[in-house]
Amino acid sequence: MKRDRIYFFFAINYFAQGMGGLAYEPVSYYLKDSLGLGPAQAAAFVAWMTLPLTIKPLFGLLTDFLPWAGKRRGPHLVAVSLLTSLGWLLLAGLKSPRYASALLLLILVNVGFVLSDVVCDGVMVERGKERGLTGSYQAVQIGVLYATLVVTGLGGGWLTQHAPYRLIFVLAAVFPLLTALSALWVDEAGVGDLKETAVRGWKGLAGMFRDPKAWAVALGIFLWSFCPFLGTAQFYYQSTALKLSPLFIGGLATAGGLAGMAGAALFARLSGGGGTERVARASIWLGAPLSLFYLWYRGPISILILTVLFSLSGVVFRLAWMDLAAKSCPEGAEATVFAAYMAVFNIAASASNTLGGALYERLSAAHGAYAAMVLLSLVGSAGTLAAWPCLRYALALKR
Repeated sequence: MKRDRIYFFFAINYFAQGMGGLAYEPVSYYLKDSLGLGPAQAAAFVAWMTLPLTIKPLFGLLTDFLPWAGKRRGPHLVAVSLLTSLGWLLLAGLKSPRYASALLLLILVNVGFVLSDVVCDGVMVERGKERGLTGSYQAVQIGVLYATLVVTGLGGGWLTQHAPYRLIFVLAAVFPLLTALSALWVDEAGVGDLKETAVRGWKGLAGMFRDPKAWAVALGIFLWSFCPFLGTAQFYYQSTALKLSPLFIGGLATAGGLAGMAGAALFARLSGGGGTERVARASIWLGAPLSLFYLWYRGPISILILTVLFSLSGVVFRLAWMDLAAKSCPEGAEATVFAAYMAVFNIAASASNTLGGALYERLSAAHGAYAAMVLLSLVGSAGTLAAWPCLRYALALKR
């Protein structure tokens, strides 16, 4: 029964997190239209806004080292979910858009989001390593997350065109309450006192810092995830250069969500019996040439086809790296170490998004938007290939 309910816990938690994505496209237009930001300014805003994602390990320390009511997961999850709702409601209450106030409130939203995600991942690593199901649990998490894109993609585009930002942000505040509710299905036992928990956690952290495999996996994740043609550059290319409508851009997210669901299901089938390592290798030798397909990212039909292809392959490949990370997390510091790996994903995304936005603005002004996207895709392919020595080293150490 406990094994069944943990799947329910992951499904509820990631459904709630994913449905918050209804506000993602509106936020992009909020920065562009209400705050009047250009590509470089918007990329910088997003970098600051998502700063909590890059310091995930600090939040992991809270749930690993500071038990609350004798538990490390459930009580923390309730508190941080309420914090996320508060951030959205305060943003909705702003009478006139201001850069500083909007930034501070969106940082608060991301603090709550990151904390709840870290708690959930701590449960995944603990129970997953115990039962040999880290890959299956992550496939459920990511599968549900992409399933919500089916709704939030078109839904976010429709809301952008038809609803005021205030209503959108109030709607976004509802979903973290479901995350708080998911605490009822947290699968965890009581822990020892504060000192015992801290000693166990520090022992795990010390082991991780001495493990060369951990550093190789982290560097590989960074290089593989460095994709400057995604994020802000892609949004401005779609909305300004190609003049795609908000509804069509939202529809792309829906198509990507369907493809991502299929990718999660495919990874669940491939991950057993050494499959994770094989998929991780494919993430480089297939992933690098796939990035070059952005050369054909020029019209609605090709964009739709490539969105499906990239979403399907991207989820399969990303889950392989995430599973390698989960399997290398030490006992006692599960949430902290896995959060550190996820922070590497986020640091790479933030750095490549910032660089991509700045380069896109300068290169498109000098050489045109398409030439800018071509160069950015070449940089992304180079980063993917550079991850190979790291992956090879990490897998060799495993043997």
